[in-house]
Amino acid sequence: MQTDNRPIILVEDNESDAEVARRAIERTTKDRRFIVIDDGATAAEVLLRDRSQATDPEPCLVMVDINLPGLDGIELLTRIRRHPRLCNVSVVIISSSVEESDIRRAYGRGANSYVTKPVDNRALQSLYASVANYWTLTNIACPETAG
Repeated sequence: MQTDNRPIILVEDNESDAEVARRAIERTTKDRRFIVIDDGATAAEVLLRDRSQATDPEPCLVMVDINLPGLDGIELLTRIRRHPRLCNVSVVIISSSVEESDIRRAYGRGANSYVTKPVDNRALQSLYASVANYWTLTNIACPETAG
């Protein structure tokens, strides 16, 4: 079986939440690179740039907060889904919003999953670990197309 060295990317502007995620994911997926990007515009640049300029392989999972400065999470998701190279990357929205309109917009734009952030840091750490484990170890990703 081939080793999967694709990174996990978290797009999160809250430093505390990003640190909780880092600890959880590094503990559960020890050999996988974890990248935190703190705004939607930078995430779009990193994800959508020309592959000749990229230093990492495509991510196996992108976790996105909805409420980001500048380019919000839904618009970032939309850009990811429109990009032919990224359209099959797993994208999970992790947000404090429980608004039905946000949930509908996220799924309507192609989110693979939508989960809400708990307030408690231990529960949040458990959530990030569960999401990372499911999408990197349990889920069978869509095979890449040749060409």
